[in-house]
Amino acid sequence: MAHFQELAKQQKTVEGVLALSAMPRLHEALQALGVTDAAALDGMQVHYRLQGLPSRYFGEVSLPMLALSLQTTLPLMCQRCFEPMPESLEMTFEFALCDEPPEALLEDETVDWLESTDESSLEVLVEDELLMALPISVMHEEACTQLQQSAGEKPNPFAVLKQLKLDK
Repeated sequence: MAHFQELAKQQKTVEGVLALSAMPRLHEALQALGVTDAAALDGMQVHYRLQGLPSRYFGEVSLPMLALSLQTTLPLMCQRCFEPMPESLEMTFEFALCDEPPEALLEDETVDWLESTDESSLEVLVEDELLMALPISVMHEEACTQLQQSAGEKPNPFAVLKQLKLDK
C-alpha cells in the first residue's frame, strides 16, 4: 500500500508489476467480456510507475501531484468471431491529491483528482483505471476473416418466383 500524500510531497517513484490476481474486479470484468482462457488471464501483468510530481496551483490552491503510468496487454476476445484479440495499453494519468477539489481543478480535463485517504491502495487505483479503459464492445476494427470466409453467395429465395413470371 502506498501512502500517496507522502509519495507526492517527497516526489518519490514506485515501480512494479501487478498480477491479475491482485485485481479481482478486473478479472470479473474480463470474464464478463468473454475471456475464458485461464492461461491468458493467469499470465496477465500490469507494469506500473507511480511518481510524485511538483505541486501545482489550481486557482489559488496548491495541490500535491502524482503521475501514474500503466503498461499491459489485455487478453480480450472478439465478440463477433470469438478469436483472441489482445489489446496493448500504455496509459498515463495525472492526479491532484485533495479531499475537496477546487473549481479550477474540476475545469482542468487533463488532471483527475484523487481523494487522499489512508485507505488508498495502489492496486485499487491501477484496477480502477484499467476498468475505465475496458472497451464497451470488443470487436476487430476490420471485418473478421473467419466470418468473411463463411459468408458466401446464397441463392435468392425469390428467384423461383421470377422464373414463374417469365414462363407465362
